[in-house]
Amino acid sequence: MNTWFECKVRYEKIDEHTGKSIKVNAPYLIDAVSYTEAEKRIHEEMQKYISGEFSVKGIKPVNYSELFFY
Repeated sequence: MNTWFECKVRYEKIDEHTGKSIKVNAPYLIDAVSYTEAEKRIHEEMQKYISGEFSVKGIKPVNYSELFFY
C-alpha cells in the first residue's frame, strides 16, 4: 500500500494576464515512505520546473484509498 504526502510549496511565478511576479502556495502529492523522502522527492521534482527559489512550507500524510491518473 502506498503512503501519500501532501507537500505545500511556495514559489514565485509570472502572472499570464498582468506579467507581474506573484507568490504562489501550491499543494503537490508525493508517494514516499517517510517525511524525509517526501521532502527530497519534492525538491527533485520542483527543481525541474521552477527556475527561481522555492520553499517547502509543509508536509503532511494524507489517506487516499484510490487515485486516478490521467
